[in-house]
Amino acid sequence: MKAPTPPLLAALLLVFGIQSVQAAGLPDLGDSSRVALSESQENQIGREIMRQVRGDAEYLDDPVLEDYLNNLGDKLAAASPESGRHFEYFPVRDPSINAFAMPGGNIGVNTGLISATRNESELAGVLAHETAHVTQHHIARMVGDQKISGIATLAALAVAILAARSNSQASEAAIATVQALNIQNQLNFTRANESEADRVGLQILTGAGFAPQGMVTFFERLQAQGRLYENNAPAYMRTHPLTYQRIADMQNMVAQLPYKQHVDSLEFQFVRARIQANEGEAADALRRFEALAQTNPEPANWYGLARAAVRAGKPERAHSALTRLDADKVNTPVVLALEAELALSERQPGRAIRLLAGAMPAYASYRPLAYLYARALLAAGKAREALIFIGEQQRTWTSDTRLYALLAEAHQALGELTQSHLAQAESYALQDRQSAAIEQLQLAQKTGGADFYTLSIIDARLREMKLRQQAAKAEK
Repeated sequence: MKAPTPPLLAALLLVFGIQSVQAAGLPDLGDSSRVALSESQENQIGREIMRQVRGDAEYLDDPVLEDYLNNLGDKLAAASPESGRHFEYFPVRDPSINAFAMPGGNIGVNTGLISATRNESELAGVLAHETAHVTQHHIARMVGDQKISGIATLAALAVAILAARSNSQASEAAIATVQALNIQNQLNFTRANESEADRVGLQILTGAGFAPQGMVTFFERLQAQGRLYENNAPAYMRTHPLTYQRIADMQNMVAQLPYKQHVDSLEFQFVRARIQANEGEAADALRRFEALAQTNPEPANWYGLARAAVRAGKPERAHSALTRLDADKVNTPVVLALEAELALSERQPGRAIRLLAGAMPAYASYRPLAYLYARALLAAGKAREALIFIGEQQRTWTSDTRLYALLAEAHQALGELTQSHLAQAESYALQDRQSAAIEQLQLAQKTGGADFYTLSIIDARLREMKLRQQAAKAEK
């Protein structure tokens, strides 16, 4: 995630008068942070952050990767001290090794982190650590302790924190005033925060069934990289102080636990290969996976080769790599999704429809297949069928922004402009883009041709969203 432009970040820091917070002045760890920032405030800040995140060019809109991260995250969240809390894990298109927690249970994961992990327990270890930062309310206290009021003000501070979480060097370069330099003291977690996140994160990791060694081996490798490349240390180390004492403490904690092995899921292997196939120039990625598939013909390398071939516009090579996966009887919806992506890239939506129609009953809970099926129907000129299918999916996933956006496309293809604007408004509303949602509803009112029932829905939603907008302005 790229940091905001220097003028924006500097303005945020100057307007809100951020003061340095020393670790000794922080409240006790744990639930006492609720005194500084309520759960309602934290969730509001989290929604504002995610609204801005989704609009950033580095936000990676990849349903396959997003589904994997949230399935992994759900396992960790269920083993956390706040198992009933909602978490959202989202991918960021950034080759640096980093992950960052934000208010409201939102956790960003750089593609560079996933690519660098050697096994699933290492990735789970980092996400468990970030999940612990949320459950122990470190971020909430970091924001709440600023002693400032107003959701908009707090959200602006959180945006500045987001910039440093994702790109520490860029945010440092953007801070241009003496007063603003004080923010660096808040943007990096304290050693006490990190030690607690290690301890709680390790409990989460083992409770979710992963190998506890994963957390230690990954942090050990980061520490080694930091020693070798002192002036270009991994981004994670710049925002999460990694000391010899932390490593020793983790090693001691793991030594007291029973040894446990965890077999990597196929989904982890394929998602990591998918990321690596999307890195760099398409031709270079294709050559890399050609070599990997020849020297180490494991399923993940054939998947990576197929993905790289799709990206490079080499459908014949993609087909041959996928045929190898079929011969190995690899059974995962991630491969089926790639086969459908290949069919759509070749402008053969009929083939994608046949493939997905046969696969979806076995993978009814895998959303990427549903999105692809709807897109295939639209590409085949079957907008009415797409409309019916999307409506069926919305009975299960009632608040899915992608489904509402696809619904808007289907209505538009049928010339039903009022319903198209209404569906697009709902997609924007779910992303907390109230102004864009209001604009779509106003367009829906003007298109004409809608029945009384539809117009009543539009009027009611417009009143509701305007009230929300007014309430948000009143809090500023």
